[in-house]
Amino acid sequence: MKISFVILNYNREKELLITIAKTLDLMAGRSDYEIIVVDNASSDQSVASVSTTFPQVSLIQRSKNNGIAGWNDGFAVANGEYMVVLDDDSNIVSGLDKAIAVLDDDPKIGILALNVTGGAFPTDYLIHMEDNIDFIGCGAIIRKTLFDKIGGFAEWLFIYTHEWEYAIRCLDAGYRIRYFANCFVDHRTSVINRSSRRLKVFSVRNEMAIVYKFFDKKDRTKYVARVYLNNLKGVYRLGLRSLPWYFQALTEFFKLRKQLVHTPVRPEVQDFYSKSCWSTRRFLKII
Repeated sequence: MKISFVILNYNREKELLITIAKTLDLMAGRSDYEIIVVDNASSDQSVASVSTTFPQVSLIQRSKNNGIAGWNDGFAVANGEYMVVLDDDSNIVSGLDKAIAVLDDDPKIGILALNVTGGAFPTDYLIHMEDNIDFIGCGAIIRKTLFDKIGGFAEWLFIYTHEWEYAIRCLDAGYRIRYFANCFVDHRTSVINRSSRRLKVFSVRNEMAIVYKFFDKKDRTKYVARVYLNNLKGVYRLGLRSLPWYFQALTEFFKLRKQLVHTPVRPEVQDFYSKSCWSTRRFLKII
């Protein structure tokens, strides 16, 4: 089998049905794919609706919501050579065959970031076919052999910035990440289960934790400080109401770091990551 679409859902029944329908339309007439839905312990009718409306879809029901790591249940049973990672509210519009051709031509590409349009995290700032650390979990393709080698998304992050954590492990394993501008993903971005506070608290906490876990001890304090201070500049955009969010993020980071096992990556990976990630760059030429 060539392609496994792996969709993670949590309480977005209507959006999930749209995503499945659009994916089936995209792949009409083909038999080289499968659709796997992982339901992260939804309390709505998502599971019943998928079972009734799309019995051909493989459905995995989790008894507990483990955040972004729910995708791993789908990755583990995927039969495809390539795994298309989608949110319950995102779908590929066009260009999938071109993207697959890129992966076929270069076995060292572990992750192909796609052109995500709409929503809070579009990828149009990236440069076509350039190496980077950025991909968005609602629209990317992961080579199955990469998952077999390094495992799946980190459950300890729970939500947000899991892409950066996976990217650093991907690079350390000797694979590359590239952006492909000619495969388009529509991220409809449902407002269900989303809030600015949660996004900021988890993303800032997680970005600091990634640096703390994977950077050399002699460097990580400096980079953790950069991550926090660069993120703190967001107060200008979000307003003073957001100040408690950053304090909460810092508090949650100090709690989380006690659980982390230090697993430093190769120096060249750390260097590439620190130059590619906006939050690890120098803060006001001070630190």
